[in-house]
Amino acid sequence: MSAGFIHSIDANRVHVLEYEKREFRDKVLRVVPLKRLNDAALNSGATNGLTFHEYFMKESGEPLQPTPEDLSAGATRVENHQCTICGASQRFPRYNSPSKLLETREGRCGEWANCFTGICRALGYDARYIYDATDHVWTEIFSPHLDRWVHVDSCENAWDRPLMYEQGWKKQLSYVIAFSKDEVVDVSYRYTLNPSEIKPRRVEETAVQNKIANCNRLNFRHSPDKQHFLTKRLAKEMTAMLLKHNLGSGKVYAGRESGSLDWRQSRGEGGTMSHQEEGGAVIKSGDATHSFSVRYCPAGDKYLISRDGGPDQVLAPFDSLVFKNENVVRKAEYDWNMVYLARANSSKSSIKWRVECSKPIKSALITMLHTTYHEGQVSWSCDLDGETSSFQPQFSDIDLSKLEGCCTFSITAKMSSPGTQENCWQHTQLFRTDLGREETPFQIDLTF
Repeated sequence: MSAGFIHSIDANRVHVLEYEKREFRDKVLRVVPLKRLNDAALNSGATNGLTFHEYFMKESGEPLQPTPEDLSAGATRVENHQCTICGASQRFPRYNSPSKLLETREGRCGEWANCFTGICRALGYDARYIYDATDHVWTEIFSPHLDRWVHVDSCENAWDRPLMYEQGWKKQLSYVIAFSKDEVVDVSYRYTLNPSEIKPRRVEETAVQNKIANCNRLNFRHSPDKQHFLTKRLAKEMTAMLLKHNLGSGKVYAGRESGSLDWRQSRGEGGTMSHQEEGGAVIKSGDATHSFSVRYCPAGDKYLISRDGGPDQVLAPFDSLVFKNENVVRKAEYDWNMVYLARANSSKSSIKWRVECSKPIKSALITMLHTTYHEGQVSWSCDLDGETSSFQPQFSDIDLSKLEGCCTFSITAKMSSPGTQENCWQHTQLFRTDLGREETPFQIDLTF
């Protein structure tokens, strides 16, 4: 590991202390449109990380010399961005000062993560800055409700998708380090499904771990109660990282979305949205003896699962219960205040859910709503023991009498359109609903 990476640990440890300064926090409260962000979050069911992406920051070459003013705001590097259509150029200082970023509101992942993490801290959230040694940064926020750290990439509009870099962007991760005012933590194993593959890339690991340990020992002073809390939370975090490597298997993750296509491809982060083989997640009735219900709420991007009329179990996001996915993603239209599942691009797409019950089914009611525009087409099919039947859940709740006596079935939606326009993926939409309404246009109700 290079001396530059070791130096970055010290640099980031010092940098996050900028978020704790009173003048920065006061500035956040003055310039950040908190009411607008909160109203948008309440109306959409989104997190502030997602509304930050839509309402606060904007995404922005050739290197230029920084001016004294640039240097005073931490911009040691300046880029020149040129429009490929009109040829106009724009000077882009890479500011590192979170206070300055509150004014410019522009940048790439470094500026977004820096500004967003700082805002979270100013608003009282337990947040930390995440540095990936393979050149990316993002945020983690501790959720008291979930009792764990949650991945948030404000630049990519992503919430709680830690495997997106390895599985979607195809990053060869090595070290992922978390920095906060309280501690420095190696969180690399949260972001991989393949710990045995990541380990050989972690060169000079002893030196890195010693550096992190020394940072925590020499630079942080906590009360006994605070130290006990941090130690206990860290132990739980380390255990969770070691025990939960298989949680993301069977899902499909897109490549990087921010930045130009040429830039993403030059970094090898375009990823793929290729065919996902069968063998993903399965919807299971478990110990239900009389009834079982599973509903999907697009606004909250969550499933609500109930057994025998009991309280709902919540599971997110949409692909956490998908058995097979070919190019289907969740889309949110904040200008129209709508959300739905759609094709990731203009190609044909399909999505499949598989249900396994511990008892034979007595009756079934299935609702699967879709919307089409222009020449878009959506077809639904139900697979029972290898026999596939088409059905139209679009118009009413369908009583699928063929399911009687079965224990396993699958439902597939296929989306296509003959157009080749760039936006023809919009012509087929599953479960289109208002972002502000907790509707469940996907619903499976079974009795046994």
